[in-house]
Amino acid sequence: MVMNKCFVQNNNYVSGPVFSDDSVAREIELIEKSTKAYEWKSPTGELFIVELPHTVYPPREDTSLMAESLLRLGPGKGRRCLEIGVGSGVLSLFCHRQGWKVSACDINPYSVAFAKEFFLRNSASDILLSEGGPGPLEDGNLNQWSAGINYDLIFWNMPYIKPSAQDTQHLGPMEDAALIDTSKQSLIAITLDKIKSSSLLNPYGIGLFTIGETYSEEEIHSLCSRFGFASRITNQLNFADGECLRILTFWHPFAKTPHQYKEVVESTNSELLSKDWPVGSSLSANYQTKGRGRYNREWVNFAELLACSWKISKQNNITPEDLQILCGHIVKQSFESVDDANSDCTIVLKWPNDLILIKEEIWGKVCGILVESVSKGNDNKIVIGIGINISSDSKKHSSQFPIGFANWYSDSITKDFLFEQIHCRIAGLFESIEGIPESNIDNIKKSAFDSIKHGFLSCRSLIYRNKSVFFHSINSDASINLVADDGELLTCKESEDLTWLFI
Repeated sequence: MVMNKCFVQNNNYVSGPVFSDDSVAREIELIEKSTKAYEWKSPTGELFIVELPHTVYPPREDTSLMAESLLRLGPGKGRRCLEIGVGSGVLSLFCHRQGWKVSACDINPYSVAFAKEFFLRNSASDILLSEGGPGPLEDGNLNQWSAGINYDLIFWNMPYIKPSAQDTQHLGPMEDAALIDTSKQSLIAITLDKIKSSSLLNPYGIGLFTIGETYSEEEIHSLCSRFGFASRITNQLNFADGECLRILTFWHPFAKTPHQYKEVVESTNSELLSKDWPVGSSLSANYQTKGRGRYNREWVNFAELLACSWKISKQNNITPEDLQILCGHIVKQSFESVDDANSDCTIVLKWPNDLILIKEEIWGKVCGILVESVSKGNDNKIVIGIGINISSDSKKHSSQFPIGFANWYSDSITKDFLFEQIHCRIAGLFESIEGIPESNIDNIKKSAFDSIKHGFLSCRSLIYRNKSVFFHSINSDASINLVADDGELLTCKESEDLTWLFI
């Protein structure tokens, strides 16, 4: 299988397709050609036959990839969905067949015209079709292409290729626009912003985008979290040339269990553990009277801090040791997603789940994580407690460790920003929603274990059992292999047995 590609000659990223005199002439030439029939078989086995001009993007492998994810969501049962970029119309008709109440839009007027005729011939004239769509420059106002309502499902087989001057295979500019992202800004960010600011997606709604390889998975999750969405890569299609397409699924995190805030609690963890809070609940507080960390250490309340806990279901494919590391990795990623990180400050994940900031000649622990569980019969629940020091105050505080503060890392970092990033990432990793595949834990573990390795390598001096040691490897059970100066290989299962010096 080879990816179907098309590129424009001009490599300047603009707010839409590149239309030169030559490309306009090319478009007119293609419009005047006869239409071509295409066949596409849906995941349910139904054969769709569509007659398209050369200027309309036909159904291809990416169409089938999206259709698989749409089918997984189950029957529409009259719920509303919006397809951005209707193209040939086969995906909108497929959703209509599954019982969705469908609206669709496209910036290509030929797509709109031919899709309307296609729907009419297939007893789907009730699909609401509009010209326009989101983009760096608005192509029609939002009410024009979104019908001014909100949806239970929004999906887009999004342009996923950046233009390259080296490629010479061309389609018409209109069809180029269906496949190529020519925006200076991130088209994903632009669209998420419009969806969020206009409440296009219902509180329990789901979004699906087909995306390419322009952005790493971490960049995608950071972007979604910035706009308040949990996200997960839920399908992938690999091509013979080594490239791949992915399905990005996003939603409002823990929508059925809105976040709760209390000014003062004994402990956010204790509160969620002791009472019958449903899975997905989260609780933050400004002050904890009996806050604690690992080994029952006292929690220090600074002037500005984030103290929050989340209740999740037992993760059958994740050990408690892995869970600690994953949670530390989530917080580290949340810090790293800020735009203006100070170049003289480094954040590292200290095994297994402490976040350390290193700034010039000082270092300190900025975040502590406490993972606890409770069982009632066969009902097992886990509570993740995260405490982050945002900024210091004039008071003197006693602590067993040097203390660091988030504003070392970024002058503009806030607890609201960190909360939203962490909240969305925890939901993206652990929340179970019907029709959305579970997270690929193996991929996430690999990334988290790499963070642990980097944390060890950032340490200037490491002492274990009175021996100077160096990191060797991390085991599948999250224990650590160390090498002493004399070459002896040692295994450590408890971070308290290590003495760390970062400067």
